[in-house]
Amino acid sequence: MRSAPSLLTIPLAALAAAILSACSFGPSDPSERRVGSFEGRWDGLPWRGRSYAVLQRDTLFVVGHRPDPKAYYDEYVRARVPFSGTGTYRIEGRAGQLAKIVGGDAGYFPDATGTLTIRSYDAQARTVAGEISLSAESVTPAWHAEGEFHARVYSSFAEVPSARPRSP
Repeated sequence: MRSAPSLLTIPLAALAAAILSACSFGPSDPSERRVGSFEGRWDGLPWRGRSYAVLQRDTLFVVGHRPDPKAYYDEYVRARVPFSGTGTYRIEGRAGQLAKIVGGDAGYFPDATGTLTIRSYDAQARTVAGEISLSAESVTPAWHAEGEFHARVYSSFAEVPSARPRSP
C-alpha cells in the first residue's frame, strides 16, 4: 500500500524546484530576454551585464559589458562580423576580444576566437539576439566567455547610452 506524501515533502519539493529554476540564466529563448541583457559565464563563473550592438554598413559589432558598481573596473566581451542575417559566424583574428579594464584606460585587451550565433534579428525593432563563445588563448591561464544576449542595435557607437550615470 502506498502512503500519501507528507506535508513536509511537498514544500521541500517546491523549494527544490524553485532553487533549480533560479540557477538558470532566465528564459531559454534569447528573444524572451530583456533587451540590453547579456547572461553567461566568464571562466566558468556567472557573468551578467548589459549588451548592445552596432550595425555599420555590413558590419555587426556585438558587445557584452559588465561594469563593477563598486570600483572603476569593467569587463567586455566583443565580436565583429560581416553581417548577413541570422546564422553562425566564426570569430577569428582581431574580430573578437575579451577585455578587463581598470581605472578607465589600463587593462588587458587580448584578442579572442570563437563563434557568434545570431538567432534573431529585427531590423524594424532594431534588436538582435543570440549566443557568443570566445576564448583568449594569449593570456595565461586562457580566458573563456560564453553567453546569451538580447541587444538593441544602434547605427554608431556614439548612439550607445553610457553604462555609468553621468555626474551632475
